Amino acid sequence: MAVPIVEAFWRPQEAIEDVKKEGNLSTPIIYLIIAGILTAISLALLSYSMGRTVSSEAKVAQLLSNPGMGAISGFLLVFIGGLLGGLYYMLVMRALKTESDYFAGVATLAHTAMPASLGLLILSILSLVPKVGVIIGAIIALMFFALSAGTLYNATKEFFETDMVTAFVGVSAFVLSISLIILLSVISVIPYLPKPATS
Repeated sequence: MAVPIVEAFWRPQEAIEDVKKEGNLSTPIIYLIIAGILTAISLALLSYSMGRTVSSEAKVAQLLSNPGMGAISGFLLVFIGGLLGGLYYMLVMRALKTESDYFAGVATLAHTAMPASLGLLILSILSLVPKVGVIIGAIIALMFFALSAGTLYNATKEFFETDMVTAFVGVSAFVLSISLIILLSVISVIPYLPKPATS
């Protein structure tokens, strides 16, 4: 069976139905690879455009403006994050007494990553256009991010075979816990950031 790649970007409901019927983990993994590549390109372009504006001697700023690091971290974030996040999402939904398996967790996150990665790519390409590019890119990217958020709820409902209220609770618990982990990670790094030079 052919992988419904275009549908995953534009008509996620059709892609969700096809992948659910197939029940094979390879399709969500292909989606994660595609989304990872698009995110890698996006973060490399954003790092490049940001590198033109950042003129700092701080190592953090130099690291963020390195397109190679942006590309590598973008791919790993989406691919490894999708695989590990799928496991974590399965555990969250299992706590809510749904039909949970690893396939459902990875497939949900993979379908969510597809439109978001395309929106990020459009934003990063348009960020290279001076002045209005970022604004136009952000407006277009917001449409894809909204599609991605809707896909997260719908994919949760379909793959975990649950109602929308349980899907809402599961998505909320997942997003809040991931946000808390990110926040704690950022807070733990703050003491190690370079201090501004005073003269």
